[in-house]
Amino acid sequence: MDYTTEFTGRDMIKVTDRVIIASGIEPRSRALPAVQLLSNGDLIVAYRDASTHPFGVETIIDDGVVAIVRSIDHGRNWNEPRTICALPGWDCAGGRSMVQTPDDSLLMFLMKARRSVPDKKVSAVYPVRSYDYGQTWTDFGPELALYPGGWTEPNTTGYMSVLSDGRWMMPAYGSDSLTGQTFPCVAFSNDEGETWTGRSAIAKSRVGITFYEPSIIRLRDGRYLAIVRTMDPPYTSYQTYSVDEGETWSVAMPVSFRGQTPFLFELQSDVIMCAYRDMTPDRFGVAASVTYDDGVTWNYVGHIYEGKDWNCGYPSLIRLQDMQLFCVYYTCYEDGNSEVHGAFVEHA
Repeated sequence: MDYTTEFTGRDMIKVTDRVIIASGIEPRSRALPAVQLLSNGDLIVAYRDASTHPFGVETIIDDGVVAIVRSIDHGRNWNEPRTICALPGWDCAGGRSMVQTPDDSLLMFLMKARRSVPDKKVSAVYPVRSYDYGQTWTDFGPELALYPGGWTEPNTTGYMSVLSDGRWMMPAYGSDSLTGQTFPCVAFSNDEGETWTGRSAIAKSRVGITFYEPSIIRLRDGRYLAIVRTMDPPYTSYQTYSVDEGETWSVAMPVSFRGQTPFLFELQSDVIMCAYRDMTPDRFGVAASVTYDDGVTWNYVGHIYEGKDWNCGYPSLIRLQDMQLFCVYYTCYEDGNSEVHGAFVEHA
């Protein structure tokens, strides 16, 4: 099988190889992953493992657990998964909210939810930490409730944003009621992630456009750029800027790609890539677009993974020690099964 996909543009980007990170004989939903490169050289991937998918299915069983797998050879081989959170009667997730903090610890926001009874849905989010490269994790910290009375989902995409005054800033999304309007925000912490106070709306949903998770990145000129997912056809992504470190955001405007589950990553000083679930008809999978002008224009550069339908993605990227990129994602949910895979990506 030819694993190589060449992208075009100012950079030549090539998927040189792929690996299976989490799979098994039994059909399972292995999804919502995130990857981290640790200071000791290990790679770890956290993801949700469950008997049913959290969306796109008729019946949901509340048995999801959060599992971690580890690689000590730069992502080529992965050990057996280890469960770090399992609560009987609850659907647990949160692997994609794993983030490294400035003190070299890991912070993860674990969600416990009951989704099986549509009119009695409930969820809560709690932080946990690891100070030993993901080997052990603390008990739940205080509940994160950025949207009181509704639901909250952090969307930390790999790294913690530290502001000029020392505060931490984290993207999230949610709603102030279980059936209310959804909007993305950033939240702030004055105590190194122990508590999160205040929120600043990145974009407000409007007629025909419902905004969900955002990804943010700091530009070289000090501004923050956010790419925001939409939940309504044609699923065009939107972007917005902050010139005051997240306190306020410009009016969200559409970009040229139809993407969900965005992940922003700086390729080099003048090139930013957004990896996303491609919602373009007949072009499903994990795609990438790049900008050379801080988001003024975007260029589609190809697919990291080609899928049969939309139900895949949540890409997460790191830069390996040999300067290759490594992208983790989950494959299409087919016949009750999805897997977590990784792609090695080179760029000029």
